[in-house]
Amino acid sequence: MFFIFFVRSQPWSLGETINGASSKSVFDDPSFDIPADPNQFGWAQSSGPLGGTVIRMIPHQDTVWASLYSGGVYELQKNNSWKQIGIGNGISENRGFDIVVDPTHPNIAYVPEMIGCVSKTKNNGAHWIGLCDNMLGDISADNFSAHTLTIDPNDSKIIYVPGDTHDGTSMLVVSIDGGNSWERRFVFDQHYDFNHLYFFNSRMYLGTIENGVLVSADKGKSWTALNAGLDNLTTTRFLNFKNNLYLLGSRLQFNSREGGKVYKLSKDGSSWLKVDGLRNVTGIGTDNETLFVGTGDSLLLSSKDGFTFDKKNSQGLPQSWIGEIVSLSSKIYVGVHGNGIYVSADNGKTFKELNDGMVSVATREVHVNPNDENEIYVGTWDRLGFYWSKNGGKTYKRMALDYNIITIRPDPNDFARVYLGGDQFIVGNVSKDGGKFIEKNKPGGKGTLIKSIAVDPKDSRHILVGVSMETAETPSGVGLWESRDQGQSWTRAKGINDFAVYSILFHPENSNIVYASALGSGVFKSNDSGRNFVPLGDNSLKYTYRLAMSAGDSNVLVAISNVFFAQLSTEEQTSGKYGGIFQSKDGGETWRELTSSIRKYGEDQPIDFIGWLYNFGHMPNYEMVLIDPKDANHLIIGHHGENIVVTRDGGAIWEKSLPEQMVPGNIHNYAYCLGSSSDFKEIYACTCGRGLWRGILDKDKKVTWDFADTVYAKELKSDIQPRNAEAARQFIMSGAYNHQH
Repeated sequence: MFFIFFVRSQPWSLGETINGASSKSVFDDPSFDIPADPNQFGWAQSSGPLGGTVIRMIPHQDTVWASLYSGGVYELQKNNSWKQIGIGNGISENRGFDIVVDPTHPNIAYVPEMIGCVSKTKNNGAHWIGLCDNMLGDISADNFSAHTLTIDPNDSKIIYVPGDTHDGTSMLVVSIDGGNSWERRFVFDQHYDFNHLYFFNSRMYLGTIENGVLVSADKGKSWTALNAGLDNLTTTRFLNFKNNLYLLGSRLQFNSREGGKVYKLSKDGSSWLKVDGLRNVTGIGTDNETLFVGTGDSLLLSSKDGFTFDKKNSQGLPQSWIGEIVSLSSKIYVGVHGNGIYVSADNGKTFKELNDGMVSVATREVHVNPNDENEIYVGTWDRLGFYWSKNGGKTYKRMALDYNIITIRPDPNDFARVYLGGDQFIVGNVSKDGGKFIEKNKPGGKGTLIKSIAVDPKDSRHILVGVSMETAETPSGVGLWESRDQGQSWTRAKGINDFAVYSILFHPENSNIVYASALGSGVFKSNDSGRNFVPLGDNSLKYTYRLAMSAGDSNVLVAISNVFFAQLSTEEQTSGKYGGIFQSKDGGETWRELTSSIRKYGEDQPIDFIGWLYNFGHMPNYEMVLIDPKDANHLIIGHHGENIVVTRDGGAIWEKSLPEQMVPGNIHNYAYCLGSSSDFKEIYACTCGRGLWRGILDKDKKVTWDFADTVYAKELKSDIQPRNAEAARQFIMSGAYNHQH
């Protein structure tokens, strides 16, 4: 997962108008006071926050289709709500970077996917089929990743798909029969990240993320560079406006965009001409009469001639980049970063949110009030502020809209007081009138970000924070910092070097004892309330990402690794040498690995391959862990790819949560964060593009969603059946298992 956050150098004050929309208007919604849904066993998706990051949006048969990052494909209904037509309807992956409709058969459409080749519908999205099985055998590849495709303008059965295989080989593959069979048309001499493939005047133009434009005049049999006139080689998308080819020279990568210039192809087709007066452009669109341009600072412009542009008033839009623009039936639809879709019916003067039914937000953090199981705070990856719910996630208020928030920490003595970290450090008090948020000093120097916060349970003025150097979850950082005056002044703790600290835990009875995890450096303990730290355990804990402490026994700790965030190679990740899940029952003095049996699993006897179990064990990329306060051997683990996995016996047997509601068809997703009520009956799970989910445990503390019968259950029907851990490792590295997620 890759994210770029937006940062405001001059934050708004509460109540200030943001593009004409009062930031306090969200607090007038009476739905905030409705009661929570009754507890029902199993998972339920929260009804908000709504929206998500739109990576492609097109007009289609008098309506709009939108693909959201990790959120599937949505169709706009006549009642102005959105219907999920991708996930749960056979689509093979949930990250579709393009939507291409057959021009002669509009019920047929294709979606190229990040690790799922291509999916196809023949009945207008009612059902999808994955084309990987046909493609991979024909092109002799284990996996194929695609962000774009195009259809031959003279024969809609001919499909051109540029992409790359698991080993980084970039190629153009072609089907002449609508995806039934495939051939390698061209293998490029270097690796490219492709963004857009487009036909214009019988030539194919291929935009790359950072290598400019390639062009072919022979249906992809040969390619030449066409970069004359470009300021840089970052490209996003092509567009035909009044028989002129336009190019957006910005960056589109994963779920983020960075602004750039707009270019027009010269009349002789030999170079690109910069369109004057446009800067920081993140999106372009057209209805054939008007050229629309969106910017990274939430501006929408339009032009009738492609030269002169008028700025729209655009009141009501959130402050962020505009990526996707569609004009249909006198309405303008725009996708605004993680905020979903907004619509204007007055030619762009005012916009209203249009996210009913679109629950595709990438949630990253959840906190449950220990005194009220229905009160929660939710953080997201790609929006300003955070969310507050009093009814278990049924409805929300959006708080602290002025700030880029990476982490939230409620005060252990007062849930209404929150500490917020990101590019600033903020202390806030939450209330229905919008609350009050005060900026304090931020430690670590210019350009650093706060990734974790801990508050002393005995003294709310005593705060510890972990500071990183990058917005992404990486090891780079400047350690742990301590404040004794609620953020007015800071002192760097000793003993943790230049690493990002992602977990900090105060001992609840003795706040002189503090534990911390520094990704790439290991687990640490302080006996003087956070001034000095010493390392715990051995080198096996080096890539610990998160720590958890049992609420029932403070001596019980669990350390989980994330070697993907630690930036280890795929081969290192699957080697079995690094990371894992480790438990201590003596305050960190000794540790036991709970995943060692998974890595050796199957070596003594032939077994059927269980893909998720090998992926879980051999890819030790764990996001978060919950410990049952009454049973230290009952753990719930969020995994970077396998969603939620549970052990009830300290790791002897692992069971995978298979909630069809959350990930129909076992589609790939992450459980970024976990949270629970104090009695451990209600579990919350953050996802990458599927919103927040709430699970209810039964009276025996068993998870009531469906598990496989046993860890030895058959899963994958394939001619390839690894018989031991090493064979499974090689299989996972090939991508042949991963692409089925």
